[in-house]
Amino acid sequence: MENPISRSLPDVSMDSVFTEVMHNEKLGLRNLEQLRLFRLQVSNNAFVYTSLEDYLTDIISEYVFSRAQIEKLSQPGVGNPRSIGNKALRVMKHNGAANEKGTGNELGEILLYAFLEEKLNAPKIFSKVELNAGTTPFGTACDSVHLLDLGDATGMSYYQTVFGTSDIEGDIADAIDSAFDAIVRIENENGNGIQFVDNRSLNDSFDEDIVNKLKSIIIPEPGAPVANDRAYGVFLGYSLGLDPHTRSTPEFLKDLGTKMDTDIKNHVAYIADKIKTLGLDTHSFYFYIVPFNDAKLDKKQVMENLLM
Repeated sequence: MENPISRSLPDVSMDSVFTEVMHNEKLGLRNLEQLRLFRLQVSNNAFVYTSLEDYLTDIISEYVFSRAQIEKLSQPGVGNPRSIGNKALRVMKHNGAANEKGTGNELGEILLYAFLEEKLNAPKIFSKVELNAGTTPFGTACDSVHLLDLGDATGMSYYQTVFGTSDIEGDIADAIDSAFDAIVRIENENGNGIQFVDNRSLNDSFDEDIVNKLKSIIIPEPGAPVANDRAYGVFLGYSLGLDPHTRSTPEFLKDLGTKMDTDIKNHVAYIADKIKTLGLDTHSFYFYIVPFNDAKLDKKQVMENLLM
C-alpha cells in the first residue's frame, strides 16, 4: 500500500533558503533517526531573512488550508493562488497575533511543517492551524501530524505517524526541554490512535477513499499486512551566539560551521538521554535545527513581517 496522501507543499525548494551543515553526530536509536542542521543565508556576518520571508509567503496557503480547501478555493471563479494566500493570512490574523504561541502563528510551527514534508518526505495530515481549527484532540500539544511511508518491511507495509513539535529559544537546551515537554503531553493524549481517526476533521480534510486508507494505516485491522509506529518530528531554533563584530567575513563563515558543529556535539547526548529517560527509545525521532542571530527577536519579527 502506497502513501495515500501526497506532498502538499508547492513546487518551491527549501534549498534556496537553507544550506545543510554536515556533521557526524547521531542519537544512537534502534529505529530510524535524523539529526540535521541547516543555516540561512549570511551577509555581513548575520543571517538574512529576506528569502525566508519570501518562502513563507509561497507556502502559507498550503500550511493553513487542507488539500480539500485548496482544491475548493482553486476552482474557476473562486480564487487564484494570490487570493488564496491572502485568505490564509487573514485566517492567521484572526487566530492571533504574530508569534502567539499555540495559534499556528509561530515561525517554528510553519518550518516544522515544511521540513517534515520536504526533508523527511512525510506529507502532512494536519498543520497546527488545522489542528486548532478542527475537532482533533491534539491542538494543545502537537504542532503538526504527518504520515511517513517507509515501504515494505518483512512483507508488511510500514508507516509512521509523525507527530511534530517545535520551539525557538535563545538557548538550544531550553528549546530541547520545551520540545520534550510537548512530546510527553502528546504521548499522554494520543493513546492508541482511536481518538485520532474518530473525528470530523479527517473527513473534512480528505475524501472518503483517502480517509478509509488513512484509518486502515493508523489503526490496522488484526492480521492486516500493515505496521504503523508513532514517531516524532522536531524543529528547534536557537541563537547562534557568535559576535559578528570581531570577525572578518571569511572568519565568520568558518566559525559559523564550527560553532554549529560544536553546538550539536554538546547537546546530542542531552537529547539522547531525554529520549531514554522518558522511555521513548522505541520511537523514531527526526530533528531539524536552525540557528538565528537573536532567536526570540528574529522569530517574532519574521512573523510580524509575514502578517503585516
